[in-house]
Amino acid sequence: MMLDITENALEELIATYARHITTTAGRRPGRPLRRFRDDTVGDTAAADRAACWLRLVSIVEIYVETLLRRLDGKEAGKAPRGWDDVVKALKTRHAIDASDAEGWAKLESCIIVRNAVAHGLGRFTPNQLKQEKPRKVRLIDVPVRDGAVVVTSEALAGCVETCRGFVTALDRTSQSV
Repeated sequence: MMLDITENALEELIATYARHITTTAGRRPGRPLRRFRDDTVGDTAAADRAACWLRLVSIVEIYVETLLRRLDGKEAGKAPRGWDDVVKALKTRHAIDASDAEGWAKLESCIIVRNAVAHGLGRFTPNQLKQEKPRKVRLIDVPVRDGAVVVTSEALAGCVETCRGFVTALDRTSQSV
């Protein structure tokens, strides 16, 4: 039996992706490009896909943090700061290795794309480039052009499946401990 927080996270992932599909389904291809404040020009549909990606991965992050808080109970430890802290806290406090959960490698690549979107408007930051992050997104078939991620419809569909699979796998792992 799944935890209620797992069911809620899965419902939110499905609803987020469904809202994206519903709101973008009737758009004409070749819509005019939009000029942004920094004088870059962008495709509105691409921006919508990137925003959806950001929300999907953030839902998973919130789920994992909530799972940690639930497992901690009244013995809550230091509040984690980001993915690395949450993963370390799960392992040290509860012997749950999230990086061993099915789908972790793909989720980690999804996180890299989310960070590029959140911190660089889709462009990799100099630090991400130095760490060779663009190479790691090949695992999930996200194209990189001119130092920026290109969130395609196919890649977005893969992201939602990766997120769903990871949440389900982590739920199973957390209940077997």
